[in-house]
Amino acid sequence: MRFLITGGTGLIGKQIVRLLEKRGDEVHVLSRGKKYFKNSNKVKFFHWDPEVGSIDLNSLDGVDTVINLAGTPIAQFWTNKIKRSILNSRINSVKLLTDAVNNHNRNNIKLFLNASAIGIYPSNSGLLIDESFEYKSESFLGNVVDSWEKSTESIKDLKIKTSILRIGLVLSNESGFFKSICFPTRFYLGCWFGDGNNYYSWIHLDDLVSSIIYIADKNLTGKFNLVSPEPVTSKFFMKKLAFLLEKKIVLPSIPVKIIKCLPSGMSELFLFDQKVSCDKLLKNGFTFKYGNLEIALKNLLNKL
Repeated sequence: MRFLITGGTGLIGKQIVRLLEKRGDEVHVLSRGKKYFKNSNKVKFFHWDPEVGSIDLNSLDGVDTVINLAGTPIAQFWTNKIKRSILNSRINSVKLLTDAVNNHNRNNIKLFLNASAIGIYPSNSGLLIDESFEYKSESFLGNVVDSWEKSTESIKDLKIKTSILRIGLVLSNESGFFKSICFPTRFYLGCWFGDGNNYYSWIHLDDLVSSIIYIADKNLTGKFNLVSPEPVTSKFFMKKLAFLLEKKIVLPSIPVKIIKCLPSGMSELFLFDQKVSCDKLLKNGFTFKYGNLEIALKNLLNKL
């Protein structure tokens, strides 16, 4: 197969490219940074810039499957400019890809996989949420993800099958949430917010990448929650991490009212609470390697 990957130099994209190359697939990677352009026999890089609407149409030649992971990182200080970029980078990437596919006659695209996030679901629902859940979060992130998903309707209009990948909290040593909490926990600075009963619907990076490739290989369509089968509370998560690090949680929890004082609605980055089901993925035959939190954490900690 021949894949086109956007966001192929990011945390998730790099590993997808690596695995596809290893198994012998051809991979085209769209990237804004030319410093990443290191072509090999199986991997070729092409330039694009969704902000200005430019794309190398040669990237679409012979492509069977598109995996769109492009978007400005969410975990940064939310100025008004950054918030516009978080939204527009996602919408513009889909629009640019749609226009490119529509104006290109040398592609053979059958499936379009678009990244999304479980942030579309409301917090504090008290329910185990699956893909059929109808209500979305009225937060900034909820609105971003909703708009992001709706933008893929233009791909469906081209008669291309589409999958929406609602990604949970990704656990990886390389960057992101796990790396940011592991270091302070080693020095007895780990804690949680409020009563710690908010749910983390997490997934090990290896399982995330494997599930995305699985969906592509099986030609699955629709919305998929890419989370582990074992969502846990933030308090349970932190206690398990501290236990495996042979440390104690000595700090008191951080009061929610303090976090809510953060500007620009950034408190939702810390107070999210989504208990999300991956039953649809399981029923389609996917098997998790790190579905248990302790097994996942041990794997990551053993690599530090």
